[in-house]
Parts: sequence; C-alpha cells; structure tokens
Amino acid sequence: MHQQPHPPRPSDPAAMGHNAAIQGYHTSAQPHGVGAGTPSMNQPPLQRQGGPIPLQRPPVANVQSASFTPQQPVVQAQNNPPPQQAIPSAPIDTLSSSMGNMNLREQPNAIRPGRSKRVYAPMTGTGYPTPPSSNYQQQQPIAPSPNPGTAAAAPPPPSFGYQQQQQEPSTDPKPKPKIDPNQIPSPVEIQLQDEQMYQHEPYGTCSQSPLPLSTTPFHTIDQGNCNPRFLRTTLREFPYTPELDRDTHLPFGLVVQPLAALHPNDEPVPLAGVTNEDGPIRCNRCKAYINPGCQFIDGGRKFICNLCGFTNGVPEDYFCHLDMTGQRMDLDQRPELRLGSVEFEVPKIYWNREPVPLRILFAVDVSYSAVRSGMLESFCTTLQQVLYSDKASLPAGARVGIITFDTAVHFFNLSSTLDQAQMLVVPDVNDMFLPLSEDAMFVDPHESSHVIESLLSNLPILFAETRAQTAAFGSAIKGGMLSMQSTGGKLHVFQSILPTAGVGALKNRDNPALYGTDKEKQLLAPQDTLYNTIGKECVDLGICVDTWFFPMNAYVDVSTLGMLSALTGGESHYYANYNKSKDELAFTNMLNHSLTREQGYNAALRVRCSNGFTIDEQFGNFYMRNSTDVELAGIDSDKAIAFTLRHDGKVDEGEAHLQCALLYTTANGHRRVRIHNIRVPVTSNISNLFKQADLDTSMNVLAKQILSQAGKKLPQDMMTQLDGECVRILAAYRKHCASSASPGQLILPESFKVLPLYMLGLKKSAAMRRDTTLSSDGRAHNLRRAKCMGVGAMARWLYPRMVPVHMYLLNDQSGIPLQRLSYDRLEANGVYLIEGPDATFVWIGRSISVELLQGLFGKCDLSQVDTQLTQIPYLDNPFSQKFTRLMEEKTTKALRIVRQGLDDERDCMNVLVEDATFNQLSYVDYLCMVHKQIQNEIEREKHETFVTNASYWAYRY
Repeated sequence: MHQQPHPPRPSDPAAMGHNAAIQGYHTSAQPHGVGAGTPSMNQPPLQRQGGPIPLQRPPVANVQSASFTPQQPVVQAQNNPPPQQAIPSAPIDTLSSSMGNMNLREQPNAIRPGRSKRVYAPMTGTGYPTPPSSNYQQQQPIAPSPNPGTAAAAPPPPSFGYQQQQQEPSTDPKPKPKIDPNQIPSPVEIQLQDEQMYQHEPYGTCSQSPLPLSTTPFHTIDQGNCNPRFLRTTLREFPYTPELDRDTHLPFGLVVQPLAALHPNDEPVPLAGVTNEDGPIRCNRCKAYINPGCQFIDGGRKFICNLCGFTNGVPEDYFCHLDMTGQRMDLDQRPELRLGSVEFEVPKIYWNREPVPLRILFAVDVSYSAVRSGMLESFCTTLQQVLYSDKASLPAGARVGIITFDTAVHFFNLSSTLDQAQMLVVPDVNDMFLPLSEDAMFVDPHESSHVIESLLSNLPILFAETRAQTAAFGSAIKGGMLSMQSTGGKLHVFQSILPTAGVGALKNRDNPALYGTDKEKQLLAPQDTLYNTIGKECVDLGICVDTWFFPMNAYVDVSTLGMLSALTGGESHYYANYNKSKDELAFTNMLNHSLTREQGYNAALRVRCSNGFTIDEQFGNFYMRNSTDVELAGIDSDKAIAFTLRHDGKVDEGEAHLQCALLYTTANGHRRVRIHNIRVPVTSNISNLFKQADLDTSMNVLAKQILSQAGKKLPQDMMTQLDGECVRILAAYRKHCASSASPGQLILPESFKVLPLYMLGLKKSAAMRRDTTLSSDGRAHNLRRAKCMGVGAMARWLYPRMVPVHMYLLNDQSGIPLQRLSYDRLEANGVYLIEGPDATFVWIGRSISVELLQGLFGKCDLSQVDTQLTQIPYLDNPFSQKFTRLMEEKTTKALRIVRQGLDDERDCMNVLVEDATFNQLSYVDYLCMVHKQIQNEIEREKHETFVTNASYWAYRY
C-alpha cells in the first residue's frame, strides 16, 4: 500500500458542489503572490546582512474562500454510539424543512465492502459513495479516490469511478439527498500539506511564506520577529480601526508561550551581554526594552522607541556610530538589535531575593488509600528512575527534599553525612512548623544518593500497615512553604484522598446526580477561599505548586485543591482510578518530563503594545495584582497565556509592534529577562483580515475566553455562546467578502474553513460536554488544563491525530499519514493509533492480517494480543521497529489496546469528533445547522437595515 504524495497547499479557496457530477474545490480568484499559498521560488534568502528584515506581506487581490452547497443532513448507516450517548435526532428533523430551498442533486448510493463497525452496532453497510480526491484544481472537476479517509490512496478500480456528467434519470427510487462527508473541509489534509511545505525548508520570521500551522514541526530562522512558537497573534494583519475589528467578529489577541521548546535545528535564544548597572537599555516613557524595531538617529546618540514613539538618549557605554544606511556599525555584535528573541542577565535592581538554583520539594500522601492504590510505590519507583537513571537530567545545581503526610506531616533529613534518612514528625497538623534546617532538608540528589535511594526503597514498607483514612493536604502545603520561604522553588504534591483534617480540611460535596446538568457548575467553583489565600502567598514567595491526584473511585475536589496550581502557574495531573500496572509508565514519563523540561520560577510577565492598541484581558494559570503584570510563581516550556487586544487610540500607520517581557529566575539560578518582539502590518482592508487570520491561535484565545466562564455560566449557555461566535464570524465573512454568493452555499474563508469542526471538537471536549459519566473532578481538571495550553497542544486537543499504522508501516515516505476522526474511516484489516486527550489508543481491526499481527505484537491470533500492555513490544522486525519509533512521543499518556469485536470500544470512539457523540451533532449535521443560522443572521441584519431606513424616511417626510 503506497501513499501518494500530497498536493501543495492551495493558493486559493474552493467551492464544492454536491450533485451527481461531484465537483472539487475551485478558486474564486487567480493566485496572487507568495502569500497566497506556495512559497515563491524568488523570495529573498533567510539570512541577511545588517538590521532586521522588514516585514513583507503579499498584496491581497481577492479574498480566499471555500464554498459548498449544504444539503439535508446526511443520514449515514453509521454505527450507533454507546447506549448512554444517544444521537440527537431532533436537530436533523428540524433542519430538513429549512434545507428545502437549496440547490440539491442526488448522489447514488454505493455500498463500500469491508468497512469496520462498532461491536455494539448492527452490521450494516455505509451509505455514501467512494470519495473524490482532495486535490485542488482551478474550475475543473476532480477524479475520485477510493479510500475516503486516507490522505493518500491508490487509484480506484474502474467500477468505483464517477462520470463527470449529470446522471440520466432513473426509475429506481431515489435516496434522500445528502452531503458527501469527504467533500467537507478536513484538518487532516491541511496539516499534511503544511508539513510537506516545511519539511525541508525553514521558515523565516519576516518572509512572505505563510505562517506554519502550530501542529507542524518546522525549523525557524529569526529575522527580527520572534519564533511563532513563542508568540502568535490571531491576526497577521491588525485592523486599523475598532469598527473594522467589530465588523469581522474575529478574535483579536495573541498567545504567549515564552519558554516554548524549539525545533532541534533552531538556534537557542541568545544571551545578550550585560550593558550597565541599570540593566538593559529601555525606553524612558513606556519602559519597553531595546529591540530591532527601534530607530537610531542623531548619529547614534538617540533612538526612537517603536512602541510609544518617544525619543531617548543613548547611554555613553552603549553608543556606536551609524553607517551610511543608518544602522549601527556594531549590529552583528548586538543580538538584541537583530533578533526577535533575546535574553539579558539583569542586575540586583531586578531581584526580589537572591537567585539560587531551583529547589524541588516532593510532598507525598501516605494514607491507606495511597498505599492500597499503589500510588506510593509508583512514586518511589518513579522518582528513583528520574533522579538516577542514565537519562536523568535535573537542572544543574537543583536540590531536592521529601516530606510525607497522612494525619501528621513527616519531614526527612537527607544530609549526605547520614547513613540513612532521619524522619521528624509534626503531629499537630493545625500548627505547622519546620523541625529542621533548610540545608538538611534540601540536598544535592547525587551527593545524598545513598540516603535518598534508601528512603525511597523503604517508604512503601514503612507505611504498608497504615490505616490512616485522611491526608492533611493543606498542612503539607504549609510545611512546604515554610521550607522554601527564603528561596522559592517548585512543590509537587501527590494526593489520593479528599483532605478532611488539618489546615484546609474539606467536606465531601460530590453529587453524581448533578453531573452533566445545569447545576454542575456548583461543583466547579471552589468550596473554600482558604486555598485561594494560600495560593497568593505562594506567589509572593515564588513557590509554584504542581498537584498530582490519584483517587480510587473517590472525590478529591480538584476544583478547590487545584486552585494552588491555577494561581501559581503550576499544573494539575489527574489519574482517575489509578491502576499501577496500566498507568505507572505514563506517570513515570510525565513526572520525568515535568522535572527535566525548561522551567523557571519567581517570574513576572508583561506584554506591551505600540500606539493605538492595548491589552484587554488575560487568560491562563497565573495571578494578577494589577491590570498589567502577570505574576507566575513558576513557568515552564508547556505553559501559555492568552491575551485579547483592543484599540485605545490612534493607530500608527504601517506596522504595529508587540513586546513580551518575562522576568524570571532560571532553574540553574540566573536572574534574567527574556524578550520576544513581533511586528505586524496594519490594514484597512477587511478581506486582508480574514485572509491573514490564524485559526489555531484564534481557537486558543476563543476557547480560553469561553472556558473561563465555567462555574459562573450554565454549560448550555456556554455552548450557545460558542455557536454564536462561529456563526457571527462566518456571517461577517459572507456579508463583507462574499455577498454575491448564492444563499444556498455555505461560504467558508480559506483560513477558517475548519472553524466549525474545531468548535464542535471544543463542545465535545471533557471541559465542556454534557456527560453524566464524567466526574466533576475530571471536568475541573480539563478546564484548568485547557487554560494553560499552548496553541499546538490545544489544536491537537480539539482535533486529535489518528494514524493508520498499517499504511505508515508500508509507506516509504518520511511523513506520517493521518486519518479523519470518524468510525467509518476505520478499516477492519487495519491498525490505528488514536491520540486521545488522556490515553493513546491502538485500535486493531478484526480482519488484521497474520503477518501484520505477528510483526507488531508477536501473536498469530487477535484474541492472543494482551490488552494489559503498557507499551508496544519491541520485536526484531522492521514493522515493530518502525512502530516503536512512532510510539516514542506518546509515552506521557497511558496505552490502551482495543481489539474490534473483543473489547469495549466506547472510550476510543468518543475521541472521534466527526461522529455524533455526547448528544452532539456529527460534523456534517453541525455544518448544516451553522449554515441555517448564518442565513438567519443575514436575514435579521437585512430586516434591521430595512426597518432603520424606513424609520428614517418616515421621520423625514
């Protein structure tokens, strides 16, 4: 099975018809420049001499859009979902009458043999024909492809072809008209085309090349704008007026991920030399840091701030003459004047305490629940591997400490001069104090390795007979704060049970009857303000808290205890019904990642804007004491913060400038400020705004805006608001950029053509969906996790990847084939890797070949495959070795093996967002609903305009 190469990214939008002569995408405008799609062969080289490369944007001749004619919602012969997840039928019936005025033509039914079905569904064939190819062509019908879900497939057999002419009338009964699911936009094709574009070519941050998708692994060259992994804006061109911004209804903001992990080929953020005792050069008015956008004048004696326009004097020790072009002659020695991202070492005036290498404290629940579930043993085994395996890589100079807690708090002296650890017990959990010195509590893990390893080996034995039924979570937090109050650091707390004793004792307020109802919001609000107060104290001390929850079919009140992570810039981890044999490997890898990724602490972040723009709102896990500074007790490479922008005055013509400054202490004890700069063109053309919009970033901002209202608004109101945002954006595009299109066509902007699918993915996510099987703890965890997600992580969260493994193993190309998220795409003779939000599923079809089964699992029969595997076995054959490499990046999630016809598939199938699940519409039906609402919105605006005009003339005459 050979995968055909994918076509390049289309330069223009497409219109799809759905009649018997299946038509593919076609363009509404001629290609125009590099920015329209494929990179130009004549674009300037990425390397440059001298100053930063000026921003370049291709002209926009005509806006790009994709259109297709929606028809009556498809009634596919799909497999039914689990019994508790009934497919809603009312919307389909409601929409049937409203679609009657559309230009519809019927498609013949074609039964596709060999399609896989759910184990709990009738074995019926599918009802839609073999799909056409996804190649983009100009005004030409396209030939079909036999494999509907696969990005690249072999040529179809003759019997599956389609004629390009309209079919002759037939006396046979005609099936109901429907939309071909293969003709609607898919993230799969978009992502594969983008990955091909940047597979071998780097992206220059000031070039005309389209901005890579957040899911694409691209190499970046800094040309004066920062790497988009650090900072992405929702619009690549900013609106000149607030009225223009309001007319589009597009999200207007940015997402900052200041310590984001880089591509292996990217240059690290450079460290600029220390300038003077006052720190980096800054504007005297707005306090922006010197950057490539500043203009030097008066022979180099002054510079004009590119954010506020103020003219500043240049200090004598920073002065340098200008060349004939007005550039400083020492430009090559000044990374802060050439690159979009740079770091400065800062002097003591930027310190609030002496910076030291990171101190890490592990606070572990040792109650009966923790011992019985295996959590305590897993923690001890995991920490030994993280600290002392060959791949261990804690930050240089980091020191670690360990405390345990149940009905008391136990501190351990880990001094390297001891033969074994000494335990000191504080029995009064309501009056916490520190029973030993900080130097004895925090030690170098290598100098005290014999003490730490002995303690970790003995802890499960020491507490094996415990009968403690509670764990004083709040008291342990207080003890950790006392131990790090002079330095700050990172506190990891591992909890298995609801804390009912000590500081911050909580009541069990869980009520499963409220799950999935409008009253569930009561469980999503913290029940006690004490943890909010403790979290603010942790921010003041520079202590970041990561919470790890391991409940055994029990309620732990994540919404309350997780406040510590939400306020301090930390992270919550939730392992519902923790199973040591299944989940330990994923837990080990997650803890290792958490400890070894790039991170800092005691941080503050601010985003500054040029004239005419200002920050409106902020979304993420942090604390704010004022309206400008985001305070972060901890920050790492996975955390991102979203900001919304608004106009606040006259906008400078030409370009807008943004600067993000992160002041923090690195994990190895250096006090630095990291600067990210970006320049964005300003436009008065509404078509440019839609064309240059970034869907991934827009969804990140929009999702965080909506989800931040959980606990205050009803879930149904949030979903209605989400639908309204989708409709308003697409209706605005239809009104201002495609007003001449037929009302029967749903017009989608090229940049936002999968917006409805991402919206549907958000509605079906664990943070928003109405699901009686999802606990309030699970929902609260997902809400907090979404608030700190980066752009790429959220894109994968809204639309996970599904890899046809059988195609990947037979594919000689370097890319990874992807499949659309629908059960009808699964072949019974295939193997699929489905990357769910909380687990990685390997789905094995019932008709898998013996050769493939032996190659991957070493078994001859499907029933022999062990579903308790925690990792794919490594066998001595090419299939296994290639599959193992594919699985290497998926180890932070638990592995789940699902055999078709033998195992319960419901958890796996719930990831397939294009199907009708969780009482939500399928993708096809949702598009029809959106289209109907767009028509209503346009008619409403026309009616209001008519009434206004009529009132005006009636008043005048």
